Amino acid sequence: MKVYGESRLVVAQINGEFEANDDTMAKYLRVVMGIPTQFDEWYAEHVSREENTTADTLSQFTSSEIENYPRSIYFQVLKTPTIHVINLIAPVGVPSCWIDPIKTHLKTGWLPDDAQEARKLSVRALRYSLIECLLYKRSFFIPYLKCLRPLEADEALKEAHEGICGQHLGAGPSLTR
Repeated sequence: MKVYGESRLVVAQINGEFEANDDTMAKYLRVVMGIPTQFDEWYAEHVSREENTTADTLSQFTSSEIENYPRSIYFQVLKTPTIHVINLIAPVGVPSCWIDPIKTHLKTGWLPDDAQEARKLSVRALRYSLIECLLYKRSFFIPYLKCLRPLEADEALKEAHEGICGQHLGAGPSLTR
């Protein structure tokens, strides 16, 4: 894996030349340092913005108006630093569902032993993305569609029909509080 970074400081931290003194930066560095263990070889290299047209394009992209984005570019606005939202608690007693094999395949590359089932799963997984450990179905339109487990879907429908997401008329008897 080749990692190119525009920030000399970040690249030096990844390469072990500098320490991360800031707590948040140290958390990000720990996450980043866990990624290379998944690869046989990796290195980080500093590339200036002038030499990196992709980084330059991305920096211009982030400073432009939302209305000017091409429809082919998908993005997500993060309201908080992602290091604070990493879920370290594994759910217990959650029944498995169709989401689990796709998530496992996207995370680890796992495939079932049966060749036909493996092919089906790998083709099906192409239509999904894993973002912050949550599964989303890719769409031609923004935003991606969040995949819900059966209990989560029931709760979302219940909230929608109870009026939490706005009054839903015609769904049955009106609910009064």
